[in-house]
Amino acid sequence: MAIYMVQHSFARPDWEAEWNTWYAGNLKVLMSVPGFRTGQRFKATESSPPRYMAVYTVDPADVFESRIYTDSGGGGTASQRFRPAYQVWIRNLFESVSAVPEVRNDECLVLVDGGSSQLELSGVQLTTLKTTGFHMTTPYRGIGIVKQSKIGSLPTADNITVYLPITAQLGPQY
Repeated sequence: MAIYMVQHSFARPDWEAEWNTWYAGNLKVLMSVPGFRTGQRFKATESSPPRYMAVYTVDPADVFESRIYTDSGGGGTASQRFRPAYQVWIRNLFESVSAVPEVRNDECLVLVDGGSSQLELSGVQLTTLKTTGFHMTTPYRGIGIVKQSKIGSLPTADNITVYLPITAQLGPQY
């Protein structure tokens, strides 16, 4: 099992609403690809890049080599028309023993990036993931879920990003 994270910053405010509508539909399309187990979109609480993120649980990781994935627009082929507005586009694949849990409307997803598997964040139960593919922008990423009411008590640092859910988590559509 693997966790696939796609992070974006979108530099065209005049296209952003249309892009978000398109991406919500694209999330459903990818969830129809055999091997995609869960999918959910997020928006960062801070405005610095990357602003948006989609998180998928996939099994197995070779799903990205499948014809149905590429025919469904996976790997960025379906988003070509929006590409000029991408300020940041990061794709990372992480090994995992379990699916990403759903982040509910009153919760947020906290990411902590680091150079070792010893990631900690006071008050947050982190699951540490090791990067295994695509852009590999961080060797390790800790993920945790906290109540939105706790956001103000989280420390701020360059390696910590807090994301709010903008869609519910979807399951397989196949």
